[in-house]
Amino acid sequence: MRRRQQRGTAWRVLPDDGQREPRRNLARDESLARCADGSPTLRLWRSDRCVVLGRAQLAEAEVDTRACRDLDVPVLRRFSGGGAVYHDPGNLNVTLVVGREHPLIRARADRGLLPGLYDAVLEPLVVAMGRFGVAAVANDRGVWIGERKVSGAAAWLGPRALLVHATLLVEADLRALERVLAGPGAPDDPRWQRTRSRRAPVTSLAREGILPSDAAALETAIVTAFTGGRTAPGSLTAEERTMAERLFVQRYARPAWHATGETPRGGETGQPVGS
Repeated sequence: MRRRQQRGTAWRVLPDDGQREPRRNLARDESLARCADGSPTLRLWRSDRCVVLGRAQLAEAEVDTRACRDLDVPVLRRFSGGGAVYHDPGNLNVTLVVGREHPLIRARADRGLLPGLYDAVLEPLVVAMGRFGVAAVANDRGVWIGERKVSGAAAWLGPRALLVHATLLVEADLRALERVLAGPGAPDDPRWQRTRSRRAPVTSLAREGILPSDAAALETAIVTAFTGGRTAPGSLTAEERTMAERLFVQRYARPAWHATGETPRGGETGQPVGS
């Protein structure tokens, strides 16, 4: 049964559940958007190492296929837009799902569109890191420490709800990241010109020497920055679990999806967008 939207109610927080299989995690993220009723949800999660492409990207242009093979890094695809990212357990993913009528979105005229929507996830990350002395700024569709990027965002715009998710490089393997994301590009392909990743030098909290001694403390600070402490214990609903399993079978377990972004039968609604 779908949860009723209640404006002003506490945020539902889905903490990291220890699930590291990336295909399952991608299915769960999409299920939150597909089943959204407008109530605010915040999810924290991590995956085993992989590359995750934006919905419309060309895999052969974005990744170094030999490096992915040598490092045993699968190349997967999410349902939102944006550029290619590297995941491993040292990367914390933060997903925000909120109704279009929620005060967070209505507070600013540009929040229901891009790039304004990115700020809904990037600005709280800056606040959370600031509590540990991190001098970070949110701009150009990411979070930066000096000249290096530590977080990036992508989004999906649905008819009733919006999903925006971001990576946060806490202590990720940056050498592996740089190797697998060193794709050759495809200058003569118009699709690549439209969907190419915005490559930038990256860093992590660990590389900057500002990693909190207690990993849970960082996650708590992130939850507080998003919710103001107004949270309710949360878990996936039966509807979301069913949707996640269906998406996994129809989409994320299928090599054709990850290779091409082919849409399963039945169509879909919502617009995948990102940086």
